Amino acid sequence: MDENKDVEGWYVADSDSEEVAEAEREEDDYAPEGEYDPTCPTVLFSTAEKRSFRRDWRSALVVRGLGRNVPFNLLSPCLHQLWAKHGGLHISDMQNECYLVRFRKKEDYEASISGGPWILGDTYLTVHRWYRGFDPWTAVTKSSMVWVQLPCVPPELFNQVAVMRIAGLIGKSVRVDRATLEGARMKYARVSVEVDLTKPLLSKYKIEGKEYFITYKGLFNVCFDCGRYGQQTHACSMPMQKSTRDHF
Repeated sequence: MDENKDVEGWYVADSDSEEVAEAEREEDDYAPEGEYDPTCPTVLFSTAEKRSFRRDWRSALVVRGLGRNVPFNLLSPCLHQLWAKHGGLHISDMQNECYLVRFRKKEDYEASISGGPWILGDTYLTVHRWYRGFDPWTAVTKSSMVWVQLPCVPPELFNQVAVMRIAGLIGKSVRVDRATLEGARMKYARVSVEVDLTKPLLSKYKIEGKEYFITYKGLFNVCFDCGRYGQQTHACSMPMQKSTRDHF
């Protein structure tokens, strides 16, 4: 049997160095003396038990709609079509419109992590690895992979090196789309970028003194004044120049 699969056949990745170090620091649960409450007793687990419990979920992915709720009956067929290329997958719905996804095959798991941006209708799907202590009510979406358009880029810059360098100013650039690399569409360059949603989104950049704007497709909850995701414009305390508003 493959060492990366549990008894049910779900893919389980090997622990990384950070997980190993954390596991070595972990101790058995204990109930502090004098704090016993018969109306709310504490459930205790050993270190070995906790490691065993988490093992089957180590390669689960947390999926949710970015800024919008995605119903299970729409998400499930979409993910099976997009992600189950080599084997099956299982989707578990959680509270607060979060979903846990497990895979049969390593190839499908890795493709779901490295691919994207994933979009259902006009809503981005945020995809993150499950982690110890995950709580769907308190978890904050700090980043997301999105499509970015770079209008009016000079023709000579429609290449991998130039577009990825521009995208690197916006976030972690992932890949340039084929139409951009082939020059089939030159109204704008298109690139997928993992953006930090806790920081203002960049709205423009310069090349040889000329100013160019950036367009973010499918991000609806962006303050038009400061570029921050998830903030209402009327509550903004960091306004940008009015001319940048139409580019989000």
